[in-house]
Amino acid sequence: MYDLTVIKQNGGAYIDSREVAELIGKQHGHLMRDIRGYVKTMEKITQSTFGVSDFFLESAYFDITGRELPCFLLSKMGCELVANKLNGEKGILFTVAYVAKFNIMEAAERAELEAKAAAPAPRLGEYNACARVVVRALKNVGAEWNRIIEFLTDLYEPFGISVAEEDEFYVEPQTYSAKQIAKMHGVYSKNGNPHYWAVAAILNENIFIGDKHKTAVTVDFGDHVSVCIRYDEYAVQAAWDWIVESGFPSTVNGFGRTFHINYNFQTGD
Repeated sequence: MYDLTVIKQNGGAYIDSREVAELIGKQHGHLMRDIRGYVKTMEKITQSTFGVSDFFLESAYFDITGRELPCFLLSKMGCELVANKLNGEKGILFTVAYVAKFNIMEAAERAELEAKAAAPAPRLGEYNACARVVVRALKNVGAEWNRIIEFLTDLYEPFGISVAEEDEFYVEPQTYSAKQIAKMHGVYSKNGNPHYWAVAAILNENIFIGDKHKTAVTVDFGDHVSVCIRYDEYAVQAAWDWIVESGFPSTVNGFGRTFHINYNFQTGD
């Protein structure tokens, strides 16, 4: 079977009119004349759902002498229009060739999109784990804090999360850790500890809180450095609204796990 070449341009897929002419056994100049006739007719249809560019794109190529010559790029619909004007074996062969080529290409694109959709997106927890390892290593070799902050800024860029040192947040009470939010909302584990994992799951796996409401923070414990995510007032309220609207659920799903909650609104911890 004749293997047509698909050209990707302007977000679409096309076949060069020179290849089409060769396949249907027509001089390229004659095919160009036909296409110009189709275009002229289509331009008269002011209420058409499709534009000329949905069928044909004007293009150019250089011949062996270096001259720039005109050609057209035909979309799948453009190929259909040309094929409908053909009779006999060559029309059938052209139809088979372009339909097979476009269908194979479209099937490959769908498979790629489905594979991307099925692939698990990187989780914030994985980035946090990476940050802890690298920040610890940087601190051990004496890296300055601005270098560490620079690394974290690059690391969390895909999430759109800003980065700052923990000291900044002692004067910024509007940011809270997941553990602090758990205490505020009475979300505790069966062991009686603030269930920060459940809160993190609510915010990141159920509400999908926007990254603009999160900040990555480095915490220096002397012998090691850690990284945590803090949330703003909007996230705090959003977590509470979700808990109330969900009827104070006893379990929360997230991060591939199920977290069990015991509510405690009396504790002063």
